[in-house]
Amino acid sequence: MISDTHRRLRDATHAHHVRLETRIDILNRIATAEGRRELVGRFHALHAAAEHALAPFLAGIDGLDFDARRRSARLAGDLADLGTAPGAPSAPIVVRGVAEALGLMYVLEGSTLGGRVIRKHVESRGGDMRGLSFLDPYGADAGERWRAFLGVLDAEADVEGLVAGAVAGFDHSERHLCGGSAA
Repeated sequence: MISDTHRRLRDATHAHHVRLETRIDILNRIATAEGRRELVGRFHALHAAAEHALAPFLAGIDGLDFDARRRSARLAGDLADLGTAPGAPSAPIVVRGVAEALGLMYVLEGSTLGGRVIRKHVESRGGDMRGLSFLDPYGADAGERWRAFLGVLDAEADVEGLVAGAVAGFDHSERHLCGGSAA
């Protein structure tokens, strides 16, 4: 059952999510070695910047286990598997409080669910998963980790702050991962 907080957050960000998913075109971008290196590098830069911005607000939240949710180290390993090194983090992400930080984290954590779908699609077609471990960082624990995260979201009273952080997170992700400005 979906909570009121999750429903409000999902509904308020739906158009942003669809636009990012459409523009990022992951399956085509990971089909070539060059495209895969470039996209994984962009994901690394995005996560490194986000983790830096989020840590002061989220590191001590009960039930979140923020450090275990970080993916920049995994992405750096994926880049090494692809024969390249991480570049600079993306442009700074501005976060103005816990609610906005949790909203941005909603975007990052939600991408783990989409990443599982992408991984299964690639594997079902016999595709190469080298450099793509970041897509499914929790493996069989993904559902449990997502439910735990939703529990943390539900405890946050500032739903408008959650929405503002998530919208900003989707827009920043789109600009960084897809190039140009968010439409």
